[in-house]
Amino acid sequence: MSQTLSSLFVSFCLIGIGAYGGGLVTVPLIQHEITENHDWLSQPEMGRIVAIAQMTPGPIAINAATFVGYRVAGIGGAVVATTAVVLPSITILFVLSHIVGRVRSSESLARFRTGMHTGVLSLLLFAVWSYGRGVIAAAPELGIAVAAFLALVAFDRRIHPLIVIVAAGLVGLLVF
Repeated sequence: MSQTLSSLFVSFCLIGIGAYGGGLVTVPLIQHEITENHDWLSQPEMGRIVAIAQMTPGPIAINAATFVGYRVAGIGGAVVATTAVVLPSITILFVLSHIVGRVRSSESLARFRTGMHTGVLSLLLFAVWSYGRGVIAAAPELGIAVAAFLALVAFDRRIHPLIVIVAAGLVGLLVF
């Protein structure tokens, strides 16, 4: 059991370290650790975890950590995984809070952040690709996804994303 808890801790610490950008950026990291490194969940289960974690309040990494930790090692696993995924952020915030005033206007820091932002974009695109492969099985799913995307782009912040999700669900109810 302590080997399992250690593995949970290390895996979710790595996810927490790489979670710069939050949200869907963490999906490829979670998927890599959970389905590829440890085989704690299958790919279809991973897709369901992402969907459930998206629907429940709170960050996806924390929700996934709690669920996977519980599934793998019970309450202790949930506590270890959840703690591990937030520990890097808390540590980084604590350290940075002491030096941020001195380096805020640093040109090197600005270039580093620009590079990190493009890296985060690549993780978002990979999350779309990896999650989309499991969700879009045929033309109807692709049509709903494209229509929902176009609605979001066309209305650019004038339509609440929740309305698009519910509308897609209603279309799914009719189509499937």
